[in-house]
Amino acid sequence: MLGYAITSMETETYRPARLILLGEEASSQLRRSTSLDALVTQASPPFFGWHTAEDPYVPPEHTYRLAAALTASGVPHAVHVFTHGPHGLGLAQGAGEAEIWTTLAAAWIREQASPPTSS
Repeated sequence: MLGYAITSMETETYRPARLILLGEEASSQLRRSTSLDALVTQASPPFFGWHTAEDPYVPPEHTYRLAAALTASGVPHAVHVFTHGPHGLGLAQGAGEAEIWTTLAAAWIREQASPPTSS
């Protein structure tokens, strides 16, 4: 379960975190090897992700990139990007539409934990 997560060190969209974590001279190989979206395989666990479109620090592009990688590998996932809200909402209580993320996450977890029904 990831909320407004930095998932790629390859993009310039959140350069400050990349510089802090990897340094100014990080090679493209290091950047790729530390990008979650580049590490997804069919064996990756299911993911639940949420973000806000207004996040000024970590653009929702990170969540979209991870979702695309999960889709390409056939990994079960749910992604919700809410229109409004800053970075760091936590449980988002009283934060408008984003406050429903915990309800959505709980439903998704229940769904993942339920054995598939046979028809």
